[in-house]
Amino acid sequence: MQETQVNEGEALAKVLWYYNLIPSVSTPVQKIVCPFHDDVNPSMRIDLKTGRWFCFGCNKTGDAKRFVKEMEVKYHGVNDLIAYSRYLKILKSKKCSDIHISRSMLEASVKPSKELYDEAYDYYHGLSKIIWESPSDIEEVLHAREYMEKRGFSPKTLTKARAKITYNSSYGLIFPMLDNGKFRGWVCRTMRADIEKKRKYLYNEGFSRYSTLVGSYGSEEYVFVVEGYMDMLKFVQFGVTNVVAILGWKMSAEQEKKLKEKGVTKVISALDNDECGRKGTKYLQTVFEVTRFQYLKGVKDPGEMDKKTFQKCYERTMRIYRGASR
Repeated sequence: MQETQVNEGEALAKVLWYYNLIPSVSTPVQKIVCPFHDDVNPSMRIDLKTGRWFCFGCNKTGDAKRFVKEMEVKYHGVNDLIAYSRYLKILKSKKCSDIHISRSMLEASVKPSKELYDEAYDYYHGLSKIIWESPSDIEEVLHAREYMEKRGFSPKTLTKARAKITYNSSYGLIFPMLDNGKFRGWVCRTMRADIEKKRKYLYNEGFSRYSTLVGSYGSEEYVFVVEGYMDMLKFVQFGVTNVVAILGWKMSAEQEKKLKEKGVTKVISALDNDECGRKGTKYLQTVFEVTRFQYLKGVKDPGEMDKKTFQKCYERTMRIYRGASR
C-alpha cells in the first residue's frame, strides 16, 4: 500500500483526529491526556507544525507513524507491519478526509521563549504577596488556606513556597517554579473537584518541564527526588531542603545533567510507591547511586504522609542510605 503524500503535521493531525484525541486542528500546539500510560492530566504535547509529539509523563515521543504504532500495539496487540498498514488507511480514511493543516497556520509566528518567560514572570510577580499565617478577610485566601490545610500543608509552608491567589475560579492557587532559586515559570492548582478530574495543574505557556528541576539541590552529595510539586512541598514542610520534583516519573537527560553539574552523585528516590514510581527508580539506578525511600505499607506518595508517618519513613531510609555510603 503506497503512502499518501501529506506533510508530517497534517499526518499527525489526521491520526489524532481518527482516534478522537483532539477537538480541532486550528491550534498548532496542544496538550492532550496521554493514551499510553495511566494519566488523568494532559501531559502529552502535540505540535502540528512539526508533526511531533512528546509525553512529559512517560517520555514517549515520535511522529504520526510512531503514534499509530504505539496505539495499535497497546490496544490491539498487532505487529509493526499491521500497524503501518493501519497508519496508511488512516491517512486515506473518509473520517479524516476533511482534516487539513492550512498554510497560514504553518506559517503563523510562535512567540519566542524569552517573551513567554517574561509574560509568566510578570503575571506571577504582579499578583499580591500573601503572608498566609496572618489574619485575612479575603474570601479567596481563606478558602485556599482551608483547602491546603486539609491536604496537610501549613500556612507557614505556603508562605515559604511563595504561594499566591490568582482570583481565577478554576485555578485559584499559584506557585512559582523555582529551580535552585531561579524562576522558571509558574503552576496553578485547581481547588475544584469537577476540574481536578480533568486537570489538576495548569502551567504557564512555554514552561519546560523537561529542563526544570523544581526545588533545591547541590548543597549535599545526595538529593531526594519526587514526582510532583506538592510532593516536593510536603518534604520541605517536614524540614528536608535538598529535594527536587521532576514533574513526572522519569528523569530527563537535562535534569540528570543539572544534578551532575552540581556534584550530586547519589539520589534517594521518593518517586511514588506504584508501578510508574518503581520504573522511574530503576531508571535512576542506571545514572546515580540510588537508595529507595522506605514508604510504609499502604502509603502511595508523599502527599499521603503526615509528620509522624514521614518521620518513620525518613529514619528508615537514612539508616539504609548511611549504611550503603560506608
